[in-house]
Amino acid sequence: MKMTEEEKKAYEKEREAARREKRRKKLEKHAVDCPHCGQSVLDHMTQCPYCGGELTPRGYRPMNENTARKLKTVGTVIGFAVAAIVVIVVLTMKS
Repeated sequence: MKMTEEEKKAYEKEREAARREKRRKKLEKHAVDCPHCGQSVLDHMTQCPYCGGELTPRGYRPMNENTARKLKTVGTVIGFAVAAIVVIVVLTMKS
């Protein structure tokens, strides 16, 4: 059964409306109200785009200072080790 041009346009319009509604529902579940101005913002934002107020993202906990220091130290040591290995490999290839 073939669709007429009008039926095709109506079908595409209906599909687009369904896509928009699905996208809106997906965003809606991540929306929270700004405690400063009351506007709806996404739960991962750190600053309100409307009033500039500071927001705490949902589920966010700041990292412990000791853990951050250990991660930085380990990253630095690994970075220097990789750099040393690259230098050694390059020098041995030239010989």
